[in-house]
Amino acid sequence: MEMNGVRGVNSEVPGLAEISRSYMNDFIAEIREILEKIEIELVDLEVDPGNPDHLDTVYNSFNTIRGLAGLLHDPASIRIAAASGELLETLRKYGASAGKSAINLLLFSVRFIRRICEDSDEVKDTLFMGEVEQHINNIRKLREDIILEIRQPAERDTRIGEILVAEGALERSDVEDVLKKQSSVFNKMKFGEIILKEKKVDVSDIIKAIRMQKIRNAGTSDQYVKIPLERLDQIIGIINNVGIIFDSIKGEAALRFGSNDALTMDASKAFNMVKDVRSILKELRMVTLQQTFQKLTRLACTIIEENHLEVMFSTMGENIEVDKEIADKIVSPLGELIKLLLEKAYTEQDAARRIGSIEVVAYEESSTVHIGITGDQVVDIEEFKSDTRFMEVASRLSILQCRLAMDDMDGEGTRITIAIQR
Repeated sequence: MEMNGVRGVNSEVPGLAEISRSYMNDFIAEIREILEKIEIELVDLEVDPGNPDHLDTVYNSFNTIRGLAGLLHDPASIRIAAASGELLETLRKYGASAGKSAINLLLFSVRFIRRICEDSDEVKDTLFMGEVEQHINNIRKLREDIILEIRQPAERDTRIGEILVAEGALERSDVEDVLKKQSSVFNKMKFGEIILKEKKVDVSDIIKAIRMQKIRNAGTSDQYVKIPLERLDQIIGIINNVGIIFDSIKGEAALRFGSNDALTMDASKAFNMVKDVRSILKELRMVTLQQTFQKLTRLACTIIEENHLEVMFSTMGENIEVDKEIADKIVSPLGELIKLLLEKAYTEQDAARRIGSIEVVAYEESSTVHIGITGDQVVDIEEFKSDTRFMEVASRLSILQCRLAMDDMDGEGTRITIAIQR
């Protein structure tokens, strides 16, 4: 970090360069002290995520660093501090709690700025600046997600029907029709139960609408409880057994009394209701890939840094939902595949390691979630597949009911695809 104009006036004003360097060292020392204070505040924020005092302190600290970095003519630290400040400003503005994702990103901001303070030549490192760029993009993405999640309509008591219409899952005329039936034919049933019974929307649409309703109606007298995943699986197991019993009763009643008998029809309705409950419970196990991709980004950047490679890493599709167990367990196999790809593509004999790229993209197609690892690295596909580590990853993914495929993109690079059946 070198202040502009120092070299040009050395001969005219003796000692000015030394004074400037002294000020610069003071600024750097002050930034380091502030970074240490931020780390302490982030520990407190982890314990008490919604504490506004901790948020204010961290926010003001990053703004101070932004100003000091400006005096040092350090654009990289300015951008990191600015992005971190914007994230904190969003949390403060909407009264949101600082979750683990936000705190982890802020810790990474501290580490990046500290590395620049310790060695100003880091900004000349293409790999390092690529990591900084990815980090800033991750902060902006999280900020956008927070804004989308906590954005509230004019009326806090938003009804499910209004949400479904706004999302394009239901027509306004259908809502009016269901409301009429709710006041007459189905007066003991809830709106969501009726539209499910009438098959007007999918179960997944109702689940999403319920989640949005909870977010938008935050602060009302409604109370919610958390259910451990093991308990949820137990409930799903019980529901499955109940479904088998009702299926048997339905079949037996049809044989004894005919398909139009009241008992047969009630048994059939009960069986369908159990199926709907099972579908809803399975939906409740779904989580986005956001945390999975954040963990993967850290893992991939560590691998790239340790091997001194010039590779740009990025992710897309963090909002795609998968089963929580898969989201937790798929990080390691993805990391192993990326590590193996880099190892096969870049050997110690590579004289010139050009800047490469690896992109991990998730998307949904025909009730199947695809996670693709695409890189411009060219490898021998057959040799890659015959590696024991690849076969081990394939075995682990198979246990998770995931299919693994690989192709060479017509010699333009390598693509590894994992298909997850929902």
